[in-house]
Amino acid sequence: MSNNVNYRAAIDNAGVMTKLAAIGTVLSAVFALLLLVLGVVKSSFANSDAFAVVVIPYTVAALFGLAATLYGMFAKGAAIENEEKMLLAKRHDNNMLAVDEDARFTQQRTLDNYAKYAPYVLSIVTAVLIGILCMLFFKHWADRSAELREAVLTSSPANPMYMVFLAAVIGVISLFAGAFYNGQSHDEAFRWLRPFGAWMIAGAVASAAAVAAGLCFKSGLKEYDAVIAKVLLVIYLVLATELVLSFVVEFYRPRTLEESRPVFESRILALFTEPGGVMRNFADMLDYQFGFKVSSTWMYSFVERAIFPLIILWAVILWGSTTVHEVNSNEVGLRSNLGRLTNTDKPLKPGIYFTLPWPFGTLEKYSCDQIYEVVIGHEEHEHEEEEEYVDDGHGHAPPPKKEKKKEDLSVVLWTAEHGEGNNNFIVANDVSHSGGDKSGDVLGDFYFVGLSMPIQYHIRPDGIYNYVYGSVDAKTVIKNIGQMVVTEYLASAPFYQIITGGRRQAEAKLKERIQAECDARNLGVEIIAANLVGIHPPTQVGKEFQNVLGAMEEREKMILAAEAYKAQVLPQAQSDALAIKAQAAAASYQTSTVAKAVSERFLKQLQAYQTMPKLFMLKNYLDFLEKDCKNVRKYVLSSSLQGDVYELNLEEKERLNLFDANLGE
Repeated sequence: MSNNVNYRAAIDNAGVMTKLAAIGTVLSAVFALLLLVLGVVKSSFANSDAFAVVVIPYTVAALFGLAATLYGMFAKGAAIENEEKMLLAKRHDNNMLAVDEDARFTQQRTLDNYAKYAPYVLSIVTAVLIGILCMLFFKHWADRSAELREAVLTSSPANPMYMVFLAAVIGVISLFAGAFYNGQSHDEAFRWLRPFGAWMIAGAVASAAAVAAGLCFKSGLKEYDAVIAKVLLVIYLVLATELVLSFVVEFYRPRTLEESRPVFESRILALFTEPGGVMRNFADMLDYQFGFKVSSTWMYSFVERAIFPLIILWAVILWGSTTVHEVNSNEVGLRSNLGRLTNTDKPLKPGIYFTLPWPFGTLEKYSCDQIYEVVIGHEEHEHEEEEEYVDDGHGHAPPPKKEKKKEDLSVVLWTAEHGEGNNNFIVANDVSHSGGDKSGDVLGDFYFVGLSMPIQYHIRPDGIYNYVYGSVDAKTVIKNIGQMVVTEYLASAPFYQIITGGRRQAEAKLKERIQAECDARNLGVEIIAANLVGIHPPTQVGKEFQNVLGAMEEREKMILAAEAYKAQVLPQAQSDALAIKAQAAAASYQTSTVAKAVSERFLKQLQAYQTMPKLFMLKNYLDFLEKDCKNVRKYVLSSSLQGDVYELNLEEKERLNLFDANLGE
């Protein structure tokens, strides 16, 4: 009677196992199909790589569920067959069955062969399946361009919270299902359900990781999605490697009378998914691998008794080490015990200090030498060729590096995008360049300009408390102050002065005003520099602005050229006029004076003629011969001395000689 009850119980248990395994197979297959469609095929729904890779544990769970279903079917058939054998044996007076009857009972042999060979096949098939899926994911990420990924991240209208909700629902259902199947597997008849339950719990953990990735994506931390996905794939590959190693070790492991653990069952997952102690699971794993009761040896008993006290002691020592803190030479510290600061007025100098253990006591260290920076406006890319490549976590190849040139002679125009963001500021129109006349200025009363101004600062040692606890985010406050000061200053600053020679003066004023605003709010910082590294009109109107400025510069050039010509021609004309006037005055004076002298000479000649007419005529005749006939040979003829000729040399010798001295007389 007892045998009948046992066979009937085995039949019932096998039937229940078949139903449970079939339900689990369908459930895991539905989850795997859902994740495949929404996470891989239609990736725009979740837009998450971590959500997509969750398909792997549910695929493995579906495979193990199918194997458990087949095992239950074979076990039920073998139990029914054994029950029939028992009834036939009783019918033949407890004698052995006939050969023709025994040939019809093959279910037990099928079950034995399945239980003997199926685990090996499952371990290899599962390892290969996991490896192929992981490689496909890695290849897909490597082939996907970074631009496409960024476009999907920024333009996808899908709400990541839909994915978070779906992953959370799948994870919760998987967790309860896995816990149920693990608990049910402690009955020997349901032993094959344990690998399925372990992988369902693994799927729940992966779903929780996808939930975390979705929440990070919602918070703007998009890079964590790829990191979580890669970590999950690495874990899957480790589990696949374990299956391969178990398959190999199985050929060399000594056999025991009871072989209850299938080779395709993961020992790593069993450490965390079975509802028992970790040490007991570890002991079962050692007993299984070595083929004898390792857990019964004195060494293992000692380790089992001492391991937890040692872990607790190590944890206590580690916890106690959180009471010791070191403030480095370039730092100051703020110490808090039980949530209250103990040195609000005087920060801790470099040295060793003690607090209560974490989390009851902490010591926050801050560097007062480090220079922090906030940027007002857009970010300038001054050294694009030296940009460091940051891996986006999807296996994308880095972009090709630009060749480094010894000297970069490229010119960045106003029409080209060379910054991030679109921060336009209003700047006053300075008409001093046009003589104060606005009628000829086509740009109006104000301009819009783009700006890039890094503000560099460091924390003052005496202001560390105000910097850390005076505001929620001091860096954001400083940036807002810089935005306010720059907006106010540029609204009244002349544009041409700002972009030309007045830039350094503007930087000094901006630094002074920002420092004053920070001091008024007790931020505890010192502004080191406020540099106008880039100021230009908006790139959208850069070309038109360039044309206008070119026309204005051309006008200024023509005006200056005309003024230069005027400055050159006018003095020359004035000089020529003065020369002409002077020459005319000299000619007038000469003419009038000569005419006056001539008239006076005629009067004198008239008086001399009237006094002695003959002598006057003789003198004029002789003057005529002397002056007017100076170079003419003259001949004097006498009427009485016709035969004699006298030559008179009236020239004066330049010097005398001995013949002219008359020394003989």
